[in-house]
Amino acid sequence: MTSVKKYQESFFLTIGTLAVLSAIVLGIGDSPISVASVLLNSAFGSLENFSYTLFYSTPILLTACSVRLALAAGLFNIGAEGQMLIGALASVAFGLWFGPTLPVFVVIPSAIVFAMAAAAFWAGIAGWLRVRHGIHEVISTILLNFVALALVNWSVLEIFKNPENQSLETTWIAEGLRFGPLWKHATVFAPLAIGLAVLVHAVLTTTWFGLRVRSTGHNPRASELAGIAATKIRLKSLLIAGAIAGLAGVNEVFGHAYRLIDGFSPGYGFIGLSVALIARGSLPMLIAATLLFGALQKGALDLDLETERVTRDLAAVIQAVILLVLALQTRKKGGASS
Repeated sequence: MTSVKKYQESFFLTIGTLAVLSAIVLGIGDSPISVASVLLNSAFGSLENFSYTLFYSTPILLTACSVRLALAAGLFNIGAEGQMLIGALASVAFGLWFGPTLPVFVVIPSAIVFAMAAAAFWAGIAGWLRVRHGIHEVISTILLNFVALALVNWSVLEIFKNPENQSLETTWIAEGLRFGPLWKHATVFAPLAIGLAVLVHAVLTTTWFGLRVRSTGHNPRASELAGIAATKIRLKSLLIAGAIAGLAGVNEVFGHAYRLIDGFSPGYGFIGLSVALIARGSLPMLIAATLLFGALQKGALDLDLETERVTRDLAAVIQAVILLVLALQTRKKGGASS
């Protein structure tokens, strides 16, 4: 019954979102049907386009898994964006430092572990501030996003700058370290992201650790009384969440760009946050919402060319409207229950 109710709520959420977006497009002076047609064709109109959609969906799903794990523990990890940036920086640094001297079979797994550890450490700063000093993770993770962005900017400009290019990017990693595309534009991390989403869901719903995480998220004080170290569980959850977000950075460096380009992310961490909030702990909804936002990222690129007045910024508007409708629905449920 609960599952049916969740899908009913998702259906009405979709209808409400479409109604609001249609009104916005009409207000701009364009046709909602034409805009929807451009978005759908650009995202799913061909195998080439669909591979681009999978490309955009991969980092979104990874950051969504990060946010979902933290949410289960009662933590609002807005820092997935910064953790992803730190993971990207750590992976390119390891690749450039040790790629020329160590064997490929050593560098690749070591770089992935190093990137995940660096991102976990970055998330751990917020976790430590929360459990030791009571500083809310929303504040600390937001601030750490800016620090991570500044650190990446400085590293690209001062440490790893490509001297042969005026663009803000690092030197390329060795060819032996490049995974190459899995299928057209989709990276090898696409199936990994799906597998990780399934794994996170399984851990949270079927394991003893997952039970402790969910118990802590629902009621940390009751969990403490039941013998669960809620403080440690929260810290561990945020560390793991950071490591997962770091994989999105590895995907960019080793699976796509083969270097670190300043500003490569259109906000994957924040989009992943939206996806996790929409999914509400449901694995099918997590996958579906990821594809939706991946399709929006791909489809929005063609709006400038194929429509008269609507631009690619509509993707950000759609994301904002979905969150607004979701927030209103959650507030209504809270008001009714109280």
